[in-house]
Amino acid sequence: MSIAPPPLCEHAVEALVQRSFRAECPSCGSFWDLDSLRQTVTYDASYPEQRGHFDTRVGALKVRTLERWLTRADIALASRVVCEVGFGGGACLQFLAERAGRVIGLEASEATLAHARDAGISADLFHVAALPRRLDVPVDLWIFQDSFEHIPDPAAFMRWVTDVSADRAEILLVAPRADSLSRRLMGRWWPHKLPDHQFHWSRAGLAAFMDRRRFSVRRSFFPLKYASPEMVLAHFRHKAGRPAPARRGASLAIPINFGEMGLVFQRRSQ
Repeated sequence: MSIAPPPLCEHAVEALVQRSFRAECPSCGSFWDLDSLRQTVTYDASYPEQRGHFDTRVGALKVRTLERWLTRADIALASRVVCEVGFGGGACLQFLAERAGRVIGLEASEATLAHARDAGISADLFHVAALPRRLDVPVDLWIFQDSFEHIPDPAAFMRWVTDVSADRAEILLVAPRADSLSRRLMGRWWPHKLPDHQFHWSRAGLAAFMDRRRFSVRRSFFPLKYASPEMVLAHFRHKAGRPAPARRGASLAIPINFGEMGLVFQRRSQ
């Protein structure tokens, strides 16, 4: 009997090796967090509230961060069809709606979808459990800001992405990196070790997974995030099971990276 489910990187489940709390794939370094696998996370109304997703000051810093990433990735928005997967509080979705040709937003939380509708964001909104088989326009750019690691069945999701993507579609993806230095140094105190992060991708594992779907790495970058000291403290409080009050933003912001990778994928014809 295997120590964990088949790894999402699609390597052999029989090869998984247990190292502390990790069921690690020796082929690529991606791993299951065995502690998180024993827990259940529900994307109900408490999920965005506990994480401060609707705080406007937090949203402003997320927009500032996304602008930086788009520049580093050499990605233009004008006239493009953009889909943000897991848009949270909606600040970046609003930013995209003001600059792209058309915007689509996907979420797993009804409360988050309702918040975006109430805010009047000009975007087509869908729950990930009820995706349409086809879209009326193909997507040019997919944006995953700390959301890909939440997808329980990325192979099935990427089949849909491929079906509704433009021929030369791009993916901007930022996610925790399983083989990062900070993960190795911080162990259980790594900020990305959370109940809703069950599978952690290495760069090699993610690149190979996407390559099998004909999405090749066009560019990689070191994704710094703008965060206030209050936001950092709130994150560690949340990790410790003691969520802080919802208002977490501040005017002071510092660029940080606790072991995240930034990748830009380009769809190829073959």
